[in-house]
Amino acid sequence: MWLAAAELAFWNCGAQGLINAGLLFSPAARASFLTQTSVVLTPLISAVAGETIQSSVWGGCALALVGLFLISTSSSDTSSVTDTDILATASSFNQGDAMILLGALSWSAYIFRTSQIANKYSELDLQFTKTAFLAGMYGIWFLFEALSTLKSGGTLLQLWSGFQSIPVWIILAYSAVGPGAIADLLQQQGQKEVTASESNIILCMESIFAAVCAFTLLGEVSSIKEVIGGLFIVVAAILASKQ
Repeated sequence: MWLAAAELAFWNCGAQGLINAGLLFSPAARASFLTQTSVVLTPLISAVAGETIQSSVWGGCALALVGLFLISTSSSDTSSVTDTDILATASSFNQGDAMILLGALSWSAYIFRTSQIANKYSELDLQFTKTAFLAGMYGIWFLFEALSTLKSGGTLLQLWSGFQSIPVWIILAYSAVGPGAIADLLQQQGQKEVTASESNIILCMESIFAAVCAFTLLGEVSSIKEVIGGLFIVVAAILASKQ
């Protein structure tokens, strides 16, 4: 189990770390779309590994990608960015884009390997061990960043200026328990019954849940483009789930 947990931690760290680092070099609108290419990368990995991917799953992947594109290019943070802008900047592929795509590939590898490993180990044991390895990896990353900052004459406070904020710690605690621990346990349990490709399509519904929460808690109203994108994802999930 230790090797399996370490492998999952590696892919998870790669996904989060590379995408966050890539955002330092790539605009958010393009990064948002590039991140979602995992919905296509996952079935590709599965196919290369010898698994048979049903045509309905491929169709679901295509629909989900279209839906995600519509949603990622219509958020309020990217209102000045059009679809044409994103397509036009494809020729200016930079290191940030490469890092984000590698992050998406890492996430796809995580989902694929979880599907293969899920039935072999207890959810609690595997995810606890994976999280411990993940904490160690991020600890090493922080150590290098701290040493680099101190070497350049800076202070550790520069790495996180909001460490004294109580609301920030509350948000971090919620993120660790809800979207972190509980979500990981449920995902492994679910992937015992669902293929990696189907899992990735279903996970794309995160965008829909985010829109519902934004409306319920913040009063934000989704645009027509976002609603259409959400419908594409729902249809994709239904299509991919058909046997």
